Amino acid sequence: MNAPGTMLFFSLLVACLSSHAHHSRANFQLDNIVEMRGTVTEFNWANPHIYWRMQLENGENWLIEGHSIPGVNRLGWTRDTIQVGDELLIAAFPDHSTGRKFALVEYLVIADGTPLAGFTPNAIPAELRADSGAGSAPGVERERNAGPVEPSLDFSGNWRADLRGVNLRTGAFFDPQENLPLTEAGEAIIAAYDEAENPSYQCIQGGLPIGGGPYGIRIDRHDDRLAIRGEHSNIDRDNVIWLVESAVPTDQPPSRDGLAVGRAEGDRAIVFEVKNYAAAKWGLGRGLDSSDQKHVSGRLELQIDGLAIDYTYLITDPVYLTEPITRGGVLRKEPDREFVNEPCDPEIGSLHLTPE
Repeated sequence: MNAPGTMLFFSLLVACLSSHAHHSRANFQLDNIVEMRGTVTEFNWANPHIYWRMQLENGENWLIEGHSIPGVNRLGWTRDTIQVGDELLIAAFPDHSTGRKFALVEYLVIADGTPLAGFTPNAIPAELRADSGAGSAPGVERERNAGPVEPSLDFSGNWRADLRGVNLRTGAFFDPQENLPLTEAGEAIIAAYDEAENPSYQCIQGGLPIGGGPYGIRIDRHDDRLAIRGEHSNIDRDNVIWLVESAVPTDQPPSRDGLAVGRAEGDRAIVFEVKNYAAAKWGLGRGLDSSDQKHVSGRLELQIDGLAIDYTYLITDPVYLTEPITRGGVLRKEPDREFVNEPCDPEIGSLHLTPE
């Protein structure tokens, strides 16, 4: 275990504020979907989002944005789904600026006639699925065939935030922090919000939160710790909440992730505390920094059926918040599987800022 690299456990669990693992959808015309046909001239398979370039039949060259690698994997994509030279039909939302040949994919039809969704399985029109001979979107079938959901007895297993009713494609998490009890310093930071400063574009893991969007986490219970891995993480190591005092690192320097220490309360609950923070860009969520005075405490409780985790937590940062804020939610159990680490490329992460 690399103790200095210990990440904030609860940041992988919850959607307390707004996730910054993605960027805003405000630049796209989400009420205007257009079809494009063309040839793939470049394809980038990397987190935080995949991108490809197409030369259209009219000669125009467009940059197309897709989901993250975990997101498209759940929708039936693989690394080889799109390749340079492929002919595609896509439906996408163009950028508001007519001078930018940049669009967000809604669905596409690949070279063999298979329709694929861009962000949600239901994006593919029913008539297109019928024409292709597919009874439902590949992503729906993948979810159905993922295997049984086994209950957890000790928090171990795969989990994902309960986001039913949230339209991920429209950017439900992408506004800077609003309606928070901000100090003058906090208000000044929000007023100076700049999307280009998003740490995830440089492949820096977020403080709050990492797992509050559509991505899962994997928890493994050990005698002295919970080991956690994020589905969207590009870091090939576990994150930790320490459960035994003698195992807690004593020489870990302050970091944007802090040091998470907890204890069991019976068989189904864990209370935890996170301290030892360094000041961090967007450390309190999208657009809001955190200070070295940030402190987090919370509780995780496994529901009696072992298929959900209830969480509550309290965040304090007197530099940017006039009072503590409390949040809570539910994680749902998923079929158990190992996560595959995929690369995060800072150049690709910032590609949408200068799409030409």
